[in-house]
Formats: sequence, C-alpha cells, structure tokens
Amino acid sequence: MKLAWKSAIAAVVAGSVLASGPAMARQDIARPRPVLLITIDGLMPDHVLQADKYKLSIPVLRSFLAEGAFAKGVVNVSPTVTYPNHTTLITGVHPSEHGIYNNAVFDPLGKERGEWHSYYSEIKAPTLWHAAHQAGGVTASLCWPVTAHAADIDYNLPEFGRNGTERAQYLMEAVSQPPGYLEQLEKSIGPYYLEPDVAANDRRIEAAALRIIADKHPDLLTIHLGALDHEEHDHGPESAEAFAELERIDAAVGRLIAAERQVHPDAKIVIASDHGFYRWTHAVHLNAALVKAGLIALRDPAGKSVESWKAFAWNGGTGMIVLQKPDDEQVKAQVRQLLRTLAQDPVNGIDHIYEGGEIAALGMAPNASFVVGFKEGYAMGSGLTGPLVEKFTTVRGNHGALTSPTTRPDVHSAFFMKGPGIAAGKDLGIIDMRQIAPTIAREMGVSLPTAKLPALPVRGQ
Repeated sequence: MKLAWKSAIAAVVAGSVLASGPAMARQDIARPRPVLLITIDGLMPDHVLQADKYKLSIPVLRSFLAEGAFAKGVVNVSPTVTYPNHTTLITGVHPSEHGIYNNAVFDPLGKERGEWHSYYSEIKAPTLWHAAHQAGGVTASLCWPVTAHAADIDYNLPEFGRNGTERAQYLMEAVSQPPGYLEQLEKSIGPYYLEPDVAANDRRIEAAALRIIADKHPDLLTIHLGALDHEEHDHGPESAEAFAELERIDAAVGRLIAAERQVHPDAKIVIASDHGFYRWTHAVHLNAALVKAGLIALRDPAGKSVESWKAFAWNGGTGMIVLQKPDDEQVKAQVRQLLRTLAQDPVNGIDHIYEGGEIAALGMAPNASFVVGFKEGYAMGSGLTGPLVEKFTTVRGNHGALTSPTTRPDVHSAFFMKGPGIAAGKDLGIIDMRQIAPTIAREMGVSLPTAKLPALPVRGQ
C-alpha cells in the first residue's frame, strides 16, 4: 500500500538516477547536509544533566552539554511509549496525525497474536527520510520502529521480529533493504537478527551501523538503541544494571560519532530519547473491570482470550478505552459511570479520566472514547480476570503515563545536539518533542512543511 501523503519522486532523482543505486545515483546532486540521529530508548535527561549526582561515567553524552545545545526535558507525546514517540521524532506531529497510537495494534480478539506496528505504510505523515530522499539524499536506518518496507530508506535494517533464535537472521534478510544488502553486510559483521537479549541486539546494530557509515556515507542515518530501556523495565530506572548499560551505550555512541565524523566532518549529531521512566508498583487491570461489568465476554474460564467485546482497554501504560460501537450512548454511559466509580477509590490509582476534546487536545488515538491516566507508580495491566489492582513485591520500571509541560516530568525524554553552527552550552529549557523533526529538517536544508511547530533555537551567533 502506498503512503497516502507520498507524491512521486522529483525528476532530479528519477529514471536512470534511481536505477543506478542510492549512493551512486545521488553523487552528483547537491545533497542534504548530514545528520546522525541516535535514540537511546528510555534515556532520562537528568541522568546526563546530573551525571555526577548518579556517579555515572558517560563522557560522550556529557560532552553535548559543553559543546552543543540540550533540553532540560522534552514533553513527549502520549502515551509515552516507544513507537508513537519515535514516529513523532521523525515526523514532528502528534499520533492523531501520524497514525501510530501505540506500540501494539488494537486487537481485542487476539487475531494478530501480539503484532506491533511495523510497516512504514502505516505512517500517515511525511517523514524526515522522505524529505531527505526527495532532496536527493542517501538515507539509512537501523532498528527504527515502523520502518519495514520503507521506500524512503535506502539502507534499512528495521525493527522487526524477536523470536530469539538465529533463524531470525533469515527474516531480517527478507525485510531489510535493498534486497541482498544485509547478506553482504553479514559477511563482515556476522549474523544480524533481533532477539530478547537487547544488549546483544545493540552490539549488532552498532557493528552494522559502522559498516554502513563507512561504506555508504548516508546523509541521514537514524539508529535506535534499546538495551537501556530493557534494563530499566527489569530493574528500575536508577538501578545498577540500568546505569551500567548506559555507560556501555555511551561508549558505543562515541564510536558511532567518531565513524560519522570520518566521512562527514560537518555532520550534526543528535541524541534523543522517546520517554523517561518511573518505578512501577501497581498494575491496574481495567479489562478485568470491564469483564465484571459485562462489557467483555471471555472465550475460556482461565481468562486468556476474548470472545466478544463492547468496550476494551488498549494498554499503552495508560488505558485507552475503545468502544466497538462508538455511537452507542448506552454503552458509553455505562463505561463512563464504571470509570468514575473506580476513580473514586484512591486505592485504584486513577488520576484523571479524559474524554472527547481532552483526548483530541492530547493528540491521542481518535478511536478512544475514554483515556484513563494513572497516578505515579501505577500503570495499566494486561489481566482479564482477578483483582483490579495488583501490587508488585519487586522493583520494576515502566512508562506510558500521560504527560504535559507541567505534569509527570519523570516520563519526559531527552534531546542533545552538536556540530558545526550549533551553539555551545545552549540550554533550551523544556521543549516540545514535535520541534525536533523541524529542527533536524532545517539543519539538513530539507522541507518538512507538515511539522507546524517552530524549529528550536540551537544555532550559535
């Protein structure tokens, strides 16, 4: 399926130019100014801004504070999970505009078997890759969400599939671009695949990125590193395990920047994250309450699958309540009363119930009739049976909370940028995530008109 917004490639990169291969095709064209964008999934800004407080040795990330521009915090999009926020980073618009509302697809009956949004054609807004490609640039990406089968990415190893075996190598070879390229790459870096060991994935991503930088000199290279997020989920956001991983990532980022500087001495380097983290102490199983209210019917007594539903809570850390028939006022009134009753008991950890215009203002999924925001320490759980609230006995980390400039700074994300022309030591304060894509577009010299917020004032005098 073609992207609804995509027009034909401009004549300057058409015909024989395209046929000769991405790097060679554009060698005689005035290409965009180079940018390397690395996301560190789950990076909290304070862990860089106050590294000494946490006794962190992260010299590469800390160098951005003296040599570049940085944000005290980034107000990200809600829910504060990976896929909607990565898509906002690359489009500059809210989920309601780009179409990626959550990590997982909405699937109350389980027909998709836990499928996540993977395919580039699901994005409904222009991207930086598209803008760079239209301007004659060479684009590359590694492990970036929602990029499978992306015509705008010349060298693409998408985030796709994690079955934990080396057979996943064949899956990655099938979905990577251009055809046959990953097989060539593997001759020097070894088998490339994604598995549950996210730190091992990051090492493969780094190895592949170093080869792509050296061989293909992409004008826009996007890299997503996920191991920090994994450790924060398992052990908490300020655990020894998470901090050790962040120090390893810092060294990897240093190697990637050094490689980029070898081929593009004038490159702008951007480090960003998708969300922060908080300590998760209680899971709130909203669908269990909907089952008890007769709004969900289960297929089996064990409560492992859904037979039918009138209302279902889509889990994104927050609870996005979708009605099967959005115009059914009787069901809507029943759900509204149920949620209000649950919110009256402080034990349930519900902070606010959003509806109608409030949801639209947050830029969230337009198919959600209600959104349930939780208090600190609480997040939505996935249970269909049992008690509404489950308390944990071990430390865990989570994200997904609804956020704003004044609420839940624990889930705000990070932004750092340096390179020629970028102001040194520039404190940008609190910024909106939607400003990052137009900032990158401006620094590349490409057009991204659908990103309406102004670019950040990162330039020096």
